[in-house]
Amino acid sequence: MNNLFQISIGLLLVVFTYGTCNAQTIIIKQTVPEQLEDDDEDFGPNRKFFNHTYGGLAFGVDGVSMDGEVFSPIKHINSFSFYSGTRYYRNFSKIFAGVADYELSYDQSRLKLGDGDSTQLPVSRLDLAKAKYWFVKMGGALSLQINFKRKRGNQLGTYITIGGYGNWLMFKRFSAKYENDLSSYTNITRVNLGKLKYMERFEYGPEVKFGKTNFAFFAKYRLSDYFKSKEGVWDFNELPRLNVGIQFFPGNI
Repeated sequence: MNNLFQISIGLLLVVFTYGTCNAQTIIIKQTVPEQLEDDDEDFGPNRKFFNHTYGGLAFGVDGVSMDGEVFSPIKHINSFSFYSGTRYYRNFSKIFAGVADYELSYDQSRLKLGDGDSTQLPVSRLDLAKAKYWFVKMGGALSLQINFKRKRGNQLGTYITIGGYGNWLMFKRFSAKYENDLSSYTNITRVNLGKLKYMERFEYGPEVKFGKTNFAFFAKYRLSDYFKSKEGVWDFNELPRLNVGIQFFPGNI
């Protein structure tokens, strides 16, 4: 009990001393500059330059296509994307800014396996219990940001961005799970296919975001195809082209 009391007193002293030192630092600081850009080197959410990290989560939305094409049916809760990246800003004025993203992501689409489904798969359907495509992507985006408030202090405020993105599919895989008796030691067989020859290496499309100080809702539409076409050999239905989700930024910026 005495040790706990002593530790508590010590922590209070540290906090008090730290707070006092900070207060003294503020008091003896040099006078406020006429232009705040001179003090922060023009770096901040509402300055000339800024950058921050972010993370995000998105889900695929099927049935949205400009060509009315047929998609491979997916399980929506099990079909998602994780995003992690860094965003760079270049403010042109109080209203407009240029934005560049560098991003890594993981994306998976788990397929619905119906008895009457004729969607082409790269494996046999016999005893097939689960199947999914998954990707690891690296890429970026360029967009124009339009701010809703001119006077918002040194923060992002409320805005929309309109631009385009592109990704390199670093890893593209198809995974399947069978429930059968191929082995006397197990009732489950898993298959993982890599270096898929019938899949493209890159993707691209438009992207829009609506954001606040520490989060943004976004939507990405994939214009490019995932699957190559080869008459009589490859005739795979596309995966959902539209992804919608949310991104989070550290702190209140």
